[in-house]
Amino acid sequence: MNQQIADIALMMVLPLGITFTAILMAVSAETRTKIMMGVFLSFLIVAMDCIFFFAKNSFIAYNCDGGLLLSFASLFFFAIISFIRFDDRAARAANVFLAVFMLSAFMGIAYWDRPTFIPTSDYTAEEIAAMNMKYQDYIASFQNGDGEQFQPSAIAGGSHRVHVAAQAGKSSKDDKDLSRLDSYLVDAETVIKRMNDVVNAMDAFGTLPSSISESERETRSNQALAINNNAVALNKKVLGLFHPHESSDAHKELIQASECVRLAAYALYSYTLQENPEQQLIQYKQSRDQIGQMKIYLKRFWNATEALQTNNQQQTEQ
Repeated sequence: MNQQIADIALMMVLPLGITFTAILMAVSAETRTKIMMGVFLSFLIVAMDCIFFFAKNSFIAYNCDGGLLLSFASLFFFAIISFIRFDDRAARAANVFLAVFMLSAFMGIAYWDRPTFIPTSDYTAEEIAAMNMKYQDYIASFQNGDGEQFQPSAIAGGSHRVHVAAQAGKSSKDDKDLSRLDSYLVDAETVIKRMNDVVNAMDAFGTLPSSISESERETRSNQALAINNNAVALNKKVLGLFHPHESSDAHKELIQASECVRLAAYALYSYTLQENPEQQLIQYKQSRDQIGQMKIYLKRFWNATEALQTNNQQQTEQ
C-alpha cells in the first residue's frame, strides 16, 4: 500500500469515520434520554477531533500515530454510546469488552516509547510542535540495491561524521533550529550504531553448510529470527524518531536505510528456512543487496545532515 494513502487513512479517514458513525448511532436511539446521552458523548468525540486537527500538537502529536491514538479514544466513547443504545444483554456485554479493550489500547500507546500523547511525553507541547511542524509522509517504496558488498568501515565513518556534526551544533545553543538539529543528530547516531550492530550480526551469521541437520537448521533459524526481531524493533524506533522540519528529507533517507536493514534481516531468516539451494541463493543474495542499498541511503543521510549543519552555521554567523 502506498504509504501516503495509509497516513491519510490513519490521520483523516479513520477518526472522522468513527465520529460520523458515533453521531448516527446517537441520534438513532429510541428514547430522548438515550439520544441526549449519546449526543453528549458524540460532542466529546467531535471536540477531540477539533483539537487534533485545528490545535495541532496540543494533546496528541499531529501525525499518523496520533491519529491512531485518537481513533482508540473515539472508539472508547463509541462503545459507551453503543452500550447505551442497545438493550440486548449480549450486545451490551460486547460493547463493555470493546470499551475496556480500546481504553487499554489507548493507554498502551500513550505510554509507548514515542511521545505521541503530550501529557506523558518527555517533551513539552511547544517542543513537539517545533519538531513536528509539518508532518511528512514516509516513503516506503525503494529499489533493490546493486549487490555491492557491505563495508563496516563505511558505517563507522558515517557514524563519526554524524557525531562531528552533532558536536558542532552544540556550540550554538542559542539558535533554536541548530539546537533541535543537534538533538536529532545525537538520536540518529544512536540508531545508526544499532544498525551497525544488526548488520554485523548478519555478517557474522555467514552461510549454512550444504549438509546441515534439522537440529542445526532450527538453531540457526532461531539465531536469524533474533536478528530479524532486532531489525524490526530498530525500524520502529527510526519511524518514531522526531526530527526538525528542515531535516525531513534527510530523515527519509534514514528511514529508508532502516527499512533496508529490516528487509535484509527478514531475507536472512527466510534463507534459513529454505531447503532448495536455488531458493537459498535468492534469499541470501536479496539480503546482501538490501545491505548494499542501506549503505547508499546512509551516505545520502550523512551528506544531507552535513549540508544542514553548514547552512545553519552560515545563518548563525550572519
